[in-house]
Amino acid sequence: MNTASKAAVAVLSGVLLFGSTLHFTAGVAANKAAQQKPAKKEDKSTQAIPEEDKKFIENELKRVKELSEKSGDMFILYHKYKVLNSGLDLSFWGGMHSYKTYEDYMKKASTLKGSILQQPSNLPKGYTFSEASIEGPTEGKFVAEARAEGKKSGKPLYTKKIDWKEAASIRLKYTNGKDTIALSKFILDKNSTKKKGYYEDELPKHIYPKYVYWQDNTYGYSISTTFDMSKKKKIEILKKAIKKK
Repeated sequence: MNTASKAAVAVLSGVLLFGSTLHFTAGVAANKAAQQKPAKKEDKSTQAIPEEDKKFIENELKRVKELSEKSGDMFILYHKYKVLNSGLDLSFWGGMHSYKTYEDYMKKASTLKGSILQQPSNLPKGYTFSEASIEGPTEGKFVAEARAEGKKSGKPLYTKKIDWKEAASIRLKYTNGKDTIALSKFILDKNSTKKKGYYEDELPKHIYPKYVYWQDNTYGYSISTTFDMSKKKKIEILKKAIKKK
């Protein structure tokens, strides 16, 4: 995934603000026409799965969902029967945290490793904090460990809590009631195209929001606006927003 795409994902995550619980799996929503059709027989690929295993999975998913919502913790799940998880052997619960006040956001952000985003001191007049989001990691050594442990356990569904200290993405949003300034930080993919200096998006001039990006060896950062702002001004604000530890 290139840097611009990674930024878009980070921004989209912030825009959606799923809340304290996020379940990373592929899914298909049935439309109205499909709902009117007679129910199909159980797929042959799932008929051989013991009913007790299906019940265990159902109860465990419910338990983890409720636990993540209550505690705010993040969990990685290994699925023995991938067919019951859209063909994937792993999924995640929790990990997406949203904040309505800057103070609540900083309580969490201040505990994280690596750089974070802070409120820029040079925001245009009239802009105030609107919302923030912090997303936990879905890549790292813990993924391989959970997969190996899950296979070894033999359980229909293996669950493991992730004690993460570095965010996969962070987003701050400021608004004046009409227009928006959004700031994002995200971990770069190993295959990300490395660019030097600050650079703008390649969208047509009339398309908003408009972005300016910057990256170091580990992280990517962006600032976007829903209105016309010079590249120079965006860079000045982004510089003030990045707080390295």
